[in-house]
Amino acid sequence: MDAKITKKRLAQMLSYDWVKIVAFVVCAILLWTLIFQMTATRIKPSQQFRVYNHYANESLGDEFYNVYKKLAKDGALSYEVIEMNVTDLTRSEGEHISVLDGAMRTDDGDVIFVPNVGDKSYKTETDGVVSYKYTYVETFVGRYFPYLYNLDENDENGYFNKLRKYLNEFYLNGYKDETSFDEEKVKTEFRKRVKKNGDKRFKKAEEIERGAQLEVDRIQKYRAALIEFEEYVQSGVVTFTEITLENNGQVYASGTLGLNICPDVSKTGELKKQVSYLDENEVSTAKDMNVFFFNFDGVEDSFEFESLIYVNQVIQKALEETAAKNASSAQ
Repeated sequence: MDAKITKKRLAQMLSYDWVKIVAFVVCAILLWTLIFQMTATRIKPSQQFRVYNHYANESLGDEFYNVYKKLAKDGALSYEVIEMNVTDLTRSEGEHISVLDGAMRTDDGDVIFVPNVGDKSYKTETDGVVSYKYTYVETFVGRYFPYLYNLDENDENGYFNKLRKYLNEFYLNGYKDETSFDEEKVKTEFRKRVKKNGDKRFKKAEEIERGAQLEVDRIQKYRAALIEFEEYVQSGVVTFTEITLENNGQVYASGTLGLNICPDVSKTGELKKQVSYLDENEVSTAKDMNVFFFNFDGVEDSFEFESLIYVNQVIQKALEETAAKNASSAQ
């Protein structure tokens, strides 16, 4: 039997079987892609850090990104954060609601900046007097209340009390006593979590030990962030925003939900270099800019406190810039 491959026979085969060959190649590619997707390690919500800029704000500029990039460059966040993202809703071309709705469904987000000023969608003018039925903070909370942390100091499950309770598991005399830190307990809990979750980053003994030390660093970072934040509260650099929303006399959203990081422009007015909006006179400002902390079930317990580290960085930069401006003006 003559089984010799010739150009003529090859051309005839391709002319009759090319559809089968293409189908085979496509199936092979799809199968490989499916196998890759099924076996690949997926990034968990706790390993992603995302900041949102509300659509009523001005677009984010260089100063915002400089602070954000420095966060990564300096390793300010913990080892758990693998991916950092920003979503500027001012660029969403009217799709901001669908973007945020999608984020709520996928547990994708950590903090959002929202200005506590009148929502222009609810603006009315009577006899030359302008009024607003709702603020942007209220319309935001009205839609996303179930996904927000309560910041109330009297709520034991509130964001900051939850952080205090978490830290006190490792600071045996309370987080304010740095010398009472139980490093071995931190490492023990870390090993338990790695084993339970099957974290592929920490398989070998040396990787686990390295991870345990990174875990120690994470807890210490959270403590430092909380103490720094408490100083901001005590000095009036930040204030809390209490919100109560009603519908037909029934309260459907209530709590200390917002954190005002610019209640006093003489202290943090230069926050406007990072995040800002245009006031009634079309002047750029950050007055009463609020931060909200997202509360998602998909984020593993304790990793939500990365947000405080970031917010502190934003406040610290605003304080420095404002102090420098005040000093320059005084000369």
